[in-house]
Amino acid sequence: MLKRALYAGAGMLGLWRLSRQLTQGVPRIFMLHRFAATADAQHTGADELRRFIQLLGRECEFVTLREFIARQRNGTRPERPLAVITVDDGYADFHSVALPILREQGVPATVYATAGFIDGQCWLWWDALRYLINAHPQGELRLQLAAESLAFRLDDAGSRQRAWNDIADRLVAANDLRRTTLSRLETLVGTRLPATPPAEFAAMNWSQLAEAEAAGIEIGGHTMTHAFLPSLAPEELRHEIHDARALLEQHLRAPLQTFAYPNGMATDYSPVVEAALADAGFSAAVLAYPRPYQARQPYQIGRWSVHPDSATVGHILSGASELKLRFTS
Repeated sequence: MLKRALYAGAGMLGLWRLSRQLTQGVPRIFMLHRFAATADAQHTGADELRRFIQLLGRECEFVTLREFIARQRNGTRPERPLAVITVDDGYADFHSVALPILREQGVPATVYATAGFIDGQCWLWWDALRYLINAHPQGELRLQLAAESLAFRLDDAGSRQRAWNDIADRLVAANDLRRTTLSRLETLVGTRLPATPPAEFAAMNWSQLAEAEAAGIEIGGHTMTHAFLPSLAPEELRHEIHDARALLEQHLRAPLQTFAYPNGMATDYSPVVEAALADAGFSAAVLAYPRPYQARQPYQIGRWSVHPDSATVGHILSGASELKLRFTS
């Protein structure tokens, strides 16, 4: 039995080495969003992030996505797999929680900043929705969404979360409906959204974003308002991509080179959107789901969204997850 176990262990080690060799040039790109001192369902905790970085560092070299693209174009083959930590949206908790840990560990990352959010022009729509649902009095919420009449009981935190889930699912790909729904909720609640999001939903300010850049963080584009891009008219698409890039670059030192699609699913980009990114000067764009890496498709780069303490991280680092994607896609 011991001999059988040793043979099995040797076989697994051989497969691990083979998968790593076959995927040596494939970046391990991870996606994070929110941070807090202590982990919860919505936030990566400080200790979790530190363990995650240390785990990746045992197997990989850390780079920004911009650095990975540059090395790929130069034909540089890495001695170790490359890991890219990406963080979407630009929340203030990146600056207060994640940035000190990244500095402490000497690790770069890429932050995809929603320009209007950083500039104080807008809330992120899902936070505005949550704020208004939480502000609604206990009892029944009746809401008209386009042709649908919806009703929700708001009796506790769980029922408010279920209402948020249901409504948010209907708004992901509906820019105009988002605006009308939030306006209706303001009327139902009897209050308007504050001009500036409270601390729970706050963005980094310009000086904090510049501080992150100075610390080795790549800043990438993430639109002006986190709009659903494929449905936009040409002038609206230009505003979300070109104007957002220009606004960010007014406050930063380095030109933006990479972009993250809002929502980042297969329905959130199109040939027209990719062409707009290229026209604006972006050289690559990332999704919010994993897909087999293909260098000839720089505007469709997949990312892994996993819990930092998940066993799946080990499979991604070994390359086994990448090989599985290739064989099953």
